Amino acid sequence: MKRKHYIDLLRVITVLLLVPYHTARIYDFVPFYIKDEPNMLLHLFAHSMHQWRMPILFLVSGVGTYFLLSSKYNHHFVKDRLTRLLVPFLFAVLVIVPPQGYIAVISKEIGDYEHFLNYIQAFFTFDLETIHGFTGTFTPAHMWFILYLVIFSLISKPIFSWMKKQKDAFSLRSLSYRIYLFAIPLVLARIVLLGMEMNPLFYFILFMYGFLLVREKAFEKAFEETRGISFCIGVITMSTVLFLEYLGYSVGLEDPVPYVLLQTLYAFNTFLWVAAIIGYVQRYINTRFEIVHQLNKNVFTIYILHQTLIVIIGYYIEKLNIHVSLSFGLIMFLSYLGIYLSIRYLIRPFPFIRILFGSKA
Repeated sequence: MKRKHYIDLLRVITVLLLVPYHTARIYDFVPFYIKDEPNMLLHLFAHSMHQWRMPILFLVSGVGTYFLLSSKYNHHFVKDRLTRLLVPFLFAVLVIVPPQGYIAVISKEIGDYEHFLNYIQAFFTFDLETIHGFTGTFTPAHMWFILYLVIFSLISKPIFSWMKKQKDAFSLRSLSYRIYLFAIPLVLARIVLLGMEMNPLFYFILFMYGFLLVREKAFEKAFEETRGISFCIGVITMSTVLFLEYLGYSVGLEDPVPYVLLQTLYAFNTFLWVAAIIGYVQRYINTRFEIVHQLNKNVFTIYILHQTLIVIIGYYIEKLNIHVSLSFGLIMFLSYLGIYLSIRYLIRPFPFIRILFGSKA
């Protein structure tokens, strides 16, 4: 099965873009581990990226999972997923994530902790209402994505076996603009789970769309054929989403019709941007780049490291009281530098450490 180079490129770019996204979270109007002076431009920047960054990651993860299940080494699939995903997840939650909670409590002056070791016990205080960890209690933090991948991968194995048996009975011949019908399950997932932030059904559907992207040529072709209209409509829906966010508009189940309309807008906006991005990248940049090949071996490592570095660096940059554009750029630069140095000198030379960080090289 031929490798899709544009998927590797999307995976790497999306993971690298998590650095500016989570840096912007320091300046938005939503709770986070550390906060600086709110900035509406960075708030809207983060909100716009939020519409498609994780959906893209789950979809390309579905593609990778399908390739792995299709390979001659698929009998090692469960072992591979547990080694490459579950082990780094457990390590990160126990070692990499706690510093974020510590920075949160000292920056917000929650409790009285002289140093990190005094705080550790408080981190393992479980409270479902504060599972986000922004007040220092237990949280998987950004590692929820890796946990979802573990679960989705194990669930997808029997689904893959079923799809393989149904190859002739289940095949998409031609889609073109009917590709937009695939946004409907995403709408229903948002409505059913009440617009849940880390909606497992929503992301599992996108994960399975990654399967279809490999299995069904018509599905992949439809993204390319409709890329222009997806982008044009996506500009309209994204503008609407950002305008509503700027106004601070929100609605709950007490107003069912506006609620359903809002969830429909968000789901279609996500699908349109995913479709447009995939369509353009596969059409124009479906090429192997050596730097992408090398970075692709360390995407999990970059993912695991990035948020903790941003929170720690951001905490100290915040104290400098410099202009938001300078602090934003400085946090990003130092975070990328920290990721590079960590991989180059602390992770890559040691095989056991590579396992803990999910690195292939």
